[in-house]
Amino acid sequence: MSKKLVVAMSTSGLDYYPDTHNIRILRLNITVGTETFIDGETLKADSFEDWLLKNPTGVVKTSPPLDSMLTRFFMKIADDGYDEVLVITMSSVLSKTYEYVKQLIPVFADKLRIHVFDSKTGTFAEGLMALEAEQCFNKGMDMESTIMRLRKMRQNNTVMFAVSDLRYLINNGRLSQTAGFFANMLSIKPIIQVTPNGEAIVAEKIMSFNRAMSSLSNHLERYLKQGTNHRVYLLYTGSKRENFFEFERIVAENNRLKHLPAYPITPVVSAHAGPNCVGFGIFWE
Repeated sequence: MSKKLVVAMSTSGLDYYPDTHNIRILRLNITVGTETFIDGETLKADSFEDWLLKNPTGVVKTSPPLDSMLTRFFMKIADDGYDEVLVITMSSVLSKTYEYVKQLIPVFADKLRIHVFDSKTGTFAEGLMALEAEQCFNKGMDMESTIMRLRKMRQNNTVMFAVSDLRYLINNGRLSQTAGFFANMLSIKPIIQVTPNGEAIVAEKIMSFNRAMSSLSNHLERYLKQGTNHRVYLLYTGSKRENFFEFERIVAENNRLKHLPAYPITPVVSAHAGPNCVGFGIFWE
């Protein structure tokens, strides 16, 4: 029987997951000004949000792991005695990491069987898929059956969040400068949703952040009416601030959901979304 391992990207938020697991984290890079950090290792979610708030015009760039880092990463997995590895990536539309890992499959063909699964989503949705895959392996399921399970999860989930400041979406090419200028003048707070094909789109434009949070709650209510066995979690940028606690209260009152698990949006993701974001993710059967 082969020895299998699950790998998730740092964007999955598993660095902030409270329970133990054996999932390896493939870390992305984030350049803040002139200094480059490793997502979740040398730069944490809360300290990065603090920096964003203090440096609203600061330049931030993100990038996948270097080829040399990827090679060392998978060589270490092979050296640790694993025969097969399942890499669950952020949406290939949003990150090039999926393609970078695929290119290594033939390179490691005689050492390690690498399987890459495009989650077609982001944030803790990736993390939940990775945790599910690890459970499948622990139950003795083979790679094919595990990937089939992940495909079902991929079909039945969504992530939505409200953006407080449009500058980050504009700076990263999500909105044109002209559209962003007028949107900022009107104080529009967009709701971003990850579509089934892995794109991040503006699903709705709201005139205030409080209304955006109420609208998110309404969207969540709509998804709660789909399927059964819902798994709901909340998202926030960096650390739990006033916006998060207000959103948590709205969800508790409107959707009768209290004490939901909540996870931070990691620095690589919040570099594009900006500070003070809140949102939710949901899976259903």
